[in-house]
Amino acid sequence: MSGAERHFTGITCGLALFASAAALLLAGCAGGASRRGPSVQIANNAAAPVQLGGPGAAGAATSRSVLGPIDEARIARAIENYRVSLKRDKGTYKIAGADLNGDGVFEAIVLFQGKDWCTRTGCSMAIFQSFQHGFRPISRTVRVKAPVEIDAAVTNAYRDLLVQTGGGPAPERRVRLQFSGENYSRNALLQPEVPLGSVVRTEIAIDVAADAPVAAAAQPQPSSPPKR
Repeated sequence: MSGAERHFTGITCGLALFASAAALLLAGCAGGASRRGPSVQIANNAAAPVQLGGPGAAGAATSRSVLGPIDEARIARAIENYRVSLKRDKGTYKIAGADLNGDGVFEAIVLFQGKDWCTRTGCSMAIFQSFQHGFRPISRTVRVKAPVEIDAAVTNAYRDLLVQTGGGPAPERRVRLQFSGENYSRNALLQPEVPLGSVVRTEIAIDVAADAPVAAAAQPQPSSPPKR
């Protein structure tokens, strides 16, 4: 083989080796890209998980009852003083003891009855808190009807209350009363409705058919327009 032929053959072999190396390099890059593709997708999915939530996700209700006994003599004195301070006539009322703020001491929920306390849309309901020397009213809500329910939800450290309200020209509704930090909602008729079918966990404190465990002596009712 002549020198020119040997030179040409060497060039040809070199080009063939270069082409083979280039082909292998391209194949390796393509394979690496395909391997990284699924990993990137998995990483994206893991970085953005679906957040699930539901009614019981936060502040789940405990099964322990919040209802409990109260000193009837002490609450009777407090109710009488309250009636006198408002210049209302004596009448019956329904009452229940409940730990509304979770401090282990039972508040008194009092739903008054009678013309001097009620209108067609409901009656006055007062919450009395127990102190060292007796009970003291901390809240009054008008236009309330039984049942009075204690909800698992808490607003400003006190349990929400669900009550009925309305009548006559106002449709009867079940509404939520929330604690503002100083008292419960003052007018039940103006509060948001709790629609039928709503998922709530409540305990009935005062039922529709409940008898009044403490009743003041009934007196003749005045003919003047009812107060709220």
